[in-house]
Amino acid sequence: MSGLSVADKVLLESVLGMSGGYVLDFSNESFAAIFHDLGIDVYDAERYPGFGDSKANRLRALWRSGTKDEVSRSLNALIEYIDAKRLNGYEVNGASMERMRAVADGLAKPAGAAGASPSSVSFTTEATVTNNKIQIEIHADIYAHISRYLATEDYFHAVEESYKVVREALREKTGSEKATDAFKPENLPALFGHEPAGQAEKDFFDGVKYLNMAIQFLRNEKSHTLATSIERNLALHYISLASLSYDLITRYVSDELITQVEDLIAAERRTYSATRFYRLFEGGRWLNTITLPNELLSPSVRRVLKEKWLRDADFTRSFDHSNIVLMRLQVVADALSKDDVDALLELPTVDSNGYSQEAGTTTFLEFMRQEHPETISAKAEARIAAEQ
Repeated sequence: MSGLSVADKVLLESVLGMSGGYVLDFSNESFAAIFHDLGIDVYDAERYPGFGDSKANRLRALWRSGTKDEVSRSLNALIEYIDAKRLNGYEVNGASMERMRAVADGLAKPAGAAGASPSSVSFTTEATVTNNKIQIEIHADIYAHISRYLATEDYFHAVEESYKVVREALREKTGSEKATDAFKPENLPALFGHEPAGQAEKDFFDGVKYLNMAIQFLRNEKSHTLATSIERNLALHYISLASLSYDLITRYVSDELITQVEDLIAAERRTYSATRFYRLFEGGRWLNTITLPNELLSPSVRRVLKEKWLRDADFTRSFDHSNIVLMRLQVVADALSKDDVDALLELPTVDSNGYSQEAGTTTFLEFMRQEHPETISAKAEARIAAEQ
């Protein structure tokens, strides 16, 4: 499976002009030929089943059933084709092309590959369905703010304060709390990580704008009336709406923030000798010497970074890099679960020369046992005991 996200596919379809069943200006023959040169029979319906026989549908089938390598190589071939056309005056959005290149490059790199560049990542709250009942996880940032009102069944203020959290998020990201101003084109990258790639994504961005406008009007009604009793079920529906709105405008953690945090941690590691580092790493004392961006105060941002840093974790590069991996995870320690910690212990540690490059894991586990004992399994306890 290629692993292309829905957002990736929306972008690629827009760049490749696939809405009418075509792909760029390829004929059936030239389309088949470009894939044949890559060793891919894109018309093999058994290998790439479904969707239909048009060029666009054949490409969609490849995206669904092809390997990451096949999709990456084919995207790079299409990029080369577009670049050649651009020399002859063909116009295409430069930002969209850069994102297409990033998608192709991302598929080509294995998880945790050395030198992999950061990429914008996102967080979505969980939801489950049992028969006709939906259980929705209220966004952690909103719940942290309104939990005291829910505990006392003060649903009026729980709703009003949940709407205020959405308003503040808009103000922080765009400088305006008014939805019609906050969603101006120049603010979209701050909200979504990029400009819309095609009409479908523009419609989605507009939908989020209108949702925030609804939140704004509902909040205005609450803020201009006396506090009154709100029926519990209705209040929870209002809060769920606020949570969805907040989720959609805060779920993207930008490349800039990821790079800033990763660079801060790497620079901090470079200031220490090995002996001094391990003294400060023990118990997480080094965290008191560094000033991290305010965005990391958000539980959802820490959760996003946790997922990325676990995915990128590599204990086969060098002792110093292993230290940096564990420093990153100390920053987001409260977002780690027992399964996360156990997965860390399963990672390979031996480099291409047969030497282990793992360093600091036991000290990290002792820190987790001290600060978050619920994350330490029998496996982790055995690892700590083995080093003592």
